[in-house]
Amino acid sequence: MNKLTKVGLTALGTTLVASASVAGEMTVTGSAALSYTGLSTNSSVNPWAQGNSIKFNGGGDLDNGMTVSVYYELDQGFNVYDDYNLKLGMGDMGTLSFSGASSSGSGVDKLKDIVPTAYTPVYEATDATDSGLIDASGNNQSGQWGYDMSMGDLAISASYNPEPAENKTAETGLAIVYSGLMDGLELSAGYFDDGDEAENDTLGIKYTMGAMTAAYQMTKVDYEATGSTDQDATHVGISIAVNDQLSVSAGQQSIEFDGTAEDEKNSGIMASYTMGSISMGGGFNKLENKGGSTAAADVEASIFNISFAF
Repeated sequence: MNKLTKVGLTALGTTLVASASVAGEMTVTGSAALSYTGLSTNSSVNPWAQGNSIKFNGGGDLDNGMTVSVYYELDQGFNVYDDYNLKLGMGDMGTLSFSGASSSGSGVDKLKDIVPTAYTPVYEATDATDSGLIDASGNNQSGQWGYDMSMGDLAISASYNPEPAENKTAETGLAIVYSGLMDGLELSAGYFDDGDEAENDTLGIKYTMGAMTAAYQMTKVDYEATGSTDQDATHVGISIAVNDQLSVSAGQQSIEFDGTAEDEKNSGIMASYTMGSISMGGGFNKLENKGGSTAAADVEASIFNISFAF
């Protein structure tokens, strides 16, 4: 996005880290979007909608050699900060972060979905439930701490929320990515303990060769309550950058629910195109046997979005 303005923030250190001074800058970017989501099961609802967003990114270098950055996003009405976080860069010691709301990016969020897509994942738009993901049982990012560190070819990321909700046990996430086996190959493993509700894990492999990226991921959601339905999912996909502007992708996710006759299947094809400050993306997703039920109607979603950055 084009930067609207840069503001020198010599007082930023006083606000964020009182013990050290910092001279930094803040950038403001924005976007407006028009989207279409047509569902085969909901033809009576207007599929057109407008979106908007203004993002603030600030930061700088501290006197002690560390860095600090802050991020805020105003979305849909510009009267609520719906995403914001604070990060402290400690050099070789890694990065410590705090998520005020919906923008952690650490721990479980690192490996929630490693499968590449040109626009949106195969499980989006068809319904409101994203099953078969490592955080399908929960993951409250508000008030969540994060820590990220790289050591050569090994990257480690952790997340911790001491009280994700009232009277709920703490949530803990861990992600490990290793890229030293061969060029373009990443092996990943993740674990998420959703307090007293579920223990989830995931394994994945991603390979990039030139303009092509492919990935395969296996995820298990294991609820502690006997009345809850555990999930075992496999997710595979490929994305190809045709050129600097155009990308296409295809993917499929299969989810086995304990005690059900059929697997839920999500599939889709996507494309995206960028021309300067204009970005377009869309495609088709399909949901079959929702929740493992053969009686559930198939859902087909036609998706299109055009956004303008400024």
